[in-house]
Amino acid sequence: MQKLFLFAWFVLLQAGLLYAQDEKYTEWYLQKNDVEIFVKEILSGKDTVIVVHGGFGASHHYMADAIKGLEDKFHFILYDQRGSLLSPAKKENLSFQENVRDLYDLTQALKMKKVKLLCHSMGTLVGMELARQYPDLVDNLVLTGIVMPKSDSVKSVFSERYEKQVKFLLNRKEVLRLKQPYKDKGVDTLRSVDDIVNSPLSHKDLTEYWRINFAAVNIYDVKKYNLLKGGRAYYNPAASVMSETVNWKYDYRQIMDKNTKTTVINGTYDFFDFNGEKLGQLLKDYRKIKLHIIPRAGHNSWIDAPVLFRKYLEKGLLR
Repeated sequence: MQKLFLFAWFVLLQAGLLYAQDEKYTEWYLQKNDVEIFVKEILSGKDTVIVVHGGFGASHHYMADAIKGLEDKFHFILYDQRGSLLSPAKKENLSFQENVRDLYDLTQALKMKKVKLLCHSMGTLVGMELARQYPDLVDNLVLTGIVMPKSDSVKSVFSERYEKQVKFLLNRKEVLRLKQPYKDKGVDTLRSVDDIVNSPLSHKDLTEYWRINFAAVNIYDVKKYNLLKGGRAYYNPAASVMSETVNWKYDYRQIMDKNTKTTVINGTYDFFDFNGEKLGQLLKDYRKIKLHIIPRAGHNSWIDAPVLFRKYLEKGLLR
C-alpha cells in the first residue's frame, strides 16, 4: 500500500512540474484583417521586450537561444512576422510597411506606451523603421546582425564586399574539412531524391551537410553547426518578396542616436560587415549609439559567444 501511495505521489508531482512548465509561456494570435500573427509570450520576467526575428520569412524559434539565461529578468514577446511559418499570408499582403505596422499593432495590443526591442538581421530594419515612424514609442533598441543603418540603395547593403565576405565564410578550411566526408561519399553526384537509395549517404547525412553550409555563413565556430536552428521547414522563401518593397534609401542614425537608447551587437565575422569596419565609420559621430563587436563570432553571435552576448544584451535592454 505504501509503495502504491509513493508511486501516486510521484505521478502527481511530475504532473505538477509539467503543468508549471506550461505556465511559463502562453501562445496567442494578433488578429488582423489579412493575417493572423502568431505570438509566444514568456511570462517569467517583468520588463517587457519584443523580439523581432530575421528573414524575411524566418520564424521566431531560433531567437529563443538569443534570450537564453535572461527569461527570468525580462518578459519576452516573440512572434512570427507575416509570411513566416506560423503567420502565413497571401503574397499580395506581404510588404515591408505592413510588417512594420504589425509590430506597432502588437505594441498596441499589449497596451505598451514604451517598448524595448531585440531585433536580428532583416528584423533590425523593422525595428529601425518602427523607431522612425513612432519616435516616442521605442525606448531601448538592441540590434544584432544589423543591416546597415544607412543605405543609398540595395547594392550598398548587399554589396560586392558582402558577397566576398559570404564567399570567404563558405570556403574556410574548417568548413571544407567538415564537408569533405560527405563529398567523399558522393554528395555532389546526387541529382534526385531517388539517387539517395543507392547512395552511401542517408537523408540525415544530407541534412547535416546542408546545416554545415548554413552554419558556415551564420556562425564563426562552424563546429557548433548543430546548435544553429532555423532554415528549411522554419523558413518561407516566398516572404522574401518583402525585401522588394523596402525603400533602400534611408538613414536611421539620427533617430537611433537621439530618440532611442540604441545598442548594436555584432560579431567580427558578421557577413554584413567584417570587424565592424563599416559600422564603425557610419556610427563614429553618433556617440549615444553603443557598438559592441564580439571577437570570433558571426551573424548569430549568441551561439559563438553566449556569455558575452548575454552581457551586452542585458546591458542594452537596461540602459
